[in-house]
Amino acid sequence: MKNVYNIGKLFEKLGDAYDDFCQRIGSVVSPF
Repeated sequence: MKNVYNIGKLFEKLGDAYDDFCQRIGSVVSPF
């Protein structure tokens, strides 16, 4: 079960990184 938990944490980190990435892209694209 520990591996499943680690995978869950990994996806959580990826989700946070993806949200941050989208916010950066949005802030760059929105002025145009």
